[in-house]
Amino acid sequence: MWWWRGWVAALLSGVIVEAGVEWKCPETGPVSCSCDLPHTLRCTGDRSALDTVAERLRGLPPSASVSLLDCTVQNISVLSGPLLKGVPLHGLVVSSGEIRQVMSDVFTGISTPLQALGLPNNILENVPTNALSVLTSLDRLDLSHNKIQHIENNSFEGLSSITFLDLSDNVLTSISPDAFIQLPLLRILRLQGNRLGVGVVSSLRGFRALEELDLSGNSLAGPLGPKTLPRLPSLKLLTLAHNQLSSVSRGALAGLDQLTSLSLHHNQIDVLEDHAFRAVGTLMQLDLAHNRMVAVSGASLAHLTNLSKLDVSHNFLRALTSDLIFPLKNLQELRLDDNDISMVASDALSTNPKLTRLTLSENPLNCDCSLSQFASWLNASTFLPSSDKATAVCATPPQLENGLVQELTASDFVCGDLGETLPPAEGPLATPMPVSGTRVVLRGFQYDGVKVSLLWSVEANSASYSCDALFVYEELGVHEVLLESNPLKCDSSQLVDPRSLSLALSATDLQPGHRYRYCVVLLEGRGGRDDSALVLGCSEVIPLIPTAKSQAQPIPGRTHIANLDANLTALGTMAIAIHLWSDQTDPHCIVTVSVFVDGTLVAQRHLNCSLPWTVVHGLPNGPYQVCATLGDFPPTEPKTRCVTVMQANDQTHNLLLNRILTISLFVLSGLLLIAVYHTIRRLLKRPKPMRTHQCFLPVAQPDEQHARYVKLQATTKL
Repeated sequence: MWWWRGWVAALLSGVIVEAGVEWKCPETGPVSCSCDLPHTLRCTGDRSALDTVAERLRGLPPSASVSLLDCTVQNISVLSGPLLKGVPLHGLVVSSGEIRQVMSDVFTGISTPLQALGLPNNILENVPTNALSVLTSLDRLDLSHNKIQHIENNSFEGLSSITFLDLSDNVLTSISPDAFIQLPLLRILRLQGNRLGVGVVSSLRGFRALEELDLSGNSLAGPLGPKTLPRLPSLKLLTLAHNQLSSVSRGALAGLDQLTSLSLHHNQIDVLEDHAFRAVGTLMQLDLAHNRMVAVSGASLAHLTNLSKLDVSHNFLRALTSDLIFPLKNLQELRLDDNDISMVASDALSTNPKLTRLTLSENPLNCDCSLSQFASWLNASTFLPSSDKATAVCATPPQLENGLVQELTASDFVCGDLGETLPPAEGPLATPMPVSGTRVVLRGFQYDGVKVSLLWSVEANSASYSCDALFVYEELGVHEVLLESNPLKCDSSQLVDPRSLSLALSATDLQPGHRYRYCVVLLEGRGGRDDSALVLGCSEVIPLIPTAKSQAQPIPGRTHIANLDANLTALGTMAIAIHLWSDQTDPHCIVTVSVFVDGTLVAQRHLNCSLPWTVVHGLPNGPYQVCATLGDFPPTEPKTRCVTVMQANDQTHNLLLNRILTISLFVLSGLLLIAVYHTIRRLLKRPKPMRTHQCFLPVAQPDEQHARYVKLQATTKL
């Protein structure tokens, strides 16, 4: 209802000056009323209270009159009139949360032409056309937060003066194509929070004067193309956020010749076709945040030479290149937060001298030698605020993790494996130390869903060694980021075999299916810093997939995952059941089920421990990694159980093969019985042969058939 304040201020500014006297809030007797703006009265009560207020307003002199009456009425489902006969009003708002019908005589008799009417927060199922038809001077109409499902051709008949219409947060599924032709002066239309699809919106007509249109939170799906919206020659501001748009096609939004602001945030857009915005070259603001874009080419944004603000935050962009910036000659503000940007091209920003805002927070910047020119540009820029510069933070190499790009010197930006694999400079690594030639190689890896066990082979010489630290790096795209460092304590003199070092790591902070590298740091020598040498050993990148079942025992008094079963019931459909052990009942217990394919989370369900089973549909091809966790995922405690489920098409193939073998077995068995029957019958009918001819009798045939049958049966069981 914020627009009422601006409307009232504009309407009454001349009235207050002309009157020349201070306006006072009128007395309303026993009715609870207040005045937060001049000539504005807000009251709460029932129908009798509304009648009392109307009676008080009829007797006020012109200098003390009320121009806007805002009533919250209770216990009223039907508004009948005349409600405010003889009361001079310019604006009226009536809401209760219960009004479902407005009679035709409600607004008759108001002594001055009503210019603004609000009936929000009710349960109207239709536009009260008959009641509104008497308000021929109405300029603003608010029917938001009701239960209106359909707009007919004659819904706004007689309201040709309306310039503002709010139908937001209803349940609209259909609008007649000519419904808004009755409103030739309409400038602002709000339809957000409904259920309108592309077919309904594209067929609308009659928007010659429309300047602002909000269609956010509807059911617009598929590509945004030239025919998604009707022709809107005067439109300047368009909001299509929170829909299911999948892409922006070439020449989209044709017919919007005056558009200056476009909001497409919170959709499912992953592709901007070349010359997607060629029909809206007047755009000055474009919001593409919270979508699925991996890259934006210069051809996609071609023709946007007037664009001054671009928001592509919360996407999946991998790099910032000059292609994105070059077509945008007047770009002043660029939002790139929360992407996957690791590289900024050396010439990405040098072509745009007008940039005054740039944000890069939550991006895995790789601060190697390729980023040095961007760092120089960032430090030399006098237009960017310091808060924007501070959003550029290094993620790799490990020794520069969490460092501000603007604080690094040219010598910090190096290339090569050494700069990317050494652990951060802390503890015993903070000062230069000699590096030993002793090799440490990972020989064994085991993950049981609770902990990671690592078996290292140490090519130990005569010198002893001690353990210092274990580092875990997570693979993110083409880079690796230090996830955690764990101090170690061991002494080779106390080991049964110093050449074999076994370490265990809690998997609490590791996510199943993700890829990690493990690096161990040993100190060779007598243990003092001055006479010790570093021994470094790193594994290959290993996906975190269980190699053994967890042996964790139930904890008394707490819930424990005893077993996890997951089976494919059909193509893309999986049934999952979790068997829980607990000696007490916790109504708030939650178990989270996560399904991974190639390390990527494809489905997740939160189940109450009292009903720990679910069916997941729409899965891609496997194989699958299914994990159950008590509480949220990733777990905060070692309570995870994982299983691997065979790929759907493989299982289908095996089922089909089993069926074929079963049918074949049945057919061959039948043929065998028939053959044996006929053979025995022929033998019984023949005269008994001479003993000298017994060697020619086919006595071996039944045995051969039986052997084949047994072999086929065994194959079927396998």
